[in-house]
Amino acid sequence: MANPEHTFIAIKPHGLMGEIIKCYEQKGFLLVAMKFLRAPEEHLRQHYIDLKDQSFFPGLVKYMNSGNVMAMEHYSWQ
Repeated sequence: MANPEHTFIAIKPHGLMGEIIKCYEQKGFLLVAMKFLRAPEEHLRQHYIDLKDQSFFPGLVKYMNSGNVMAMEHYSWQ
């Protein structure tokens, strides 16, 4: 059996959460953990570090920090 790949996903709560989760599961990801949390700004800056030079980076961090996110961990087997 192949090694599982861990994937962290954070989405803003809204009416499409169920559909978004369904799409991941249909792609073969296994949802193993999920919780609502308010991500600290520094955590978000690190999470999106590859986007730090983009003009939208400050707005992205501000938006994701503006309230709760649904944090999820998925496994997939490659």
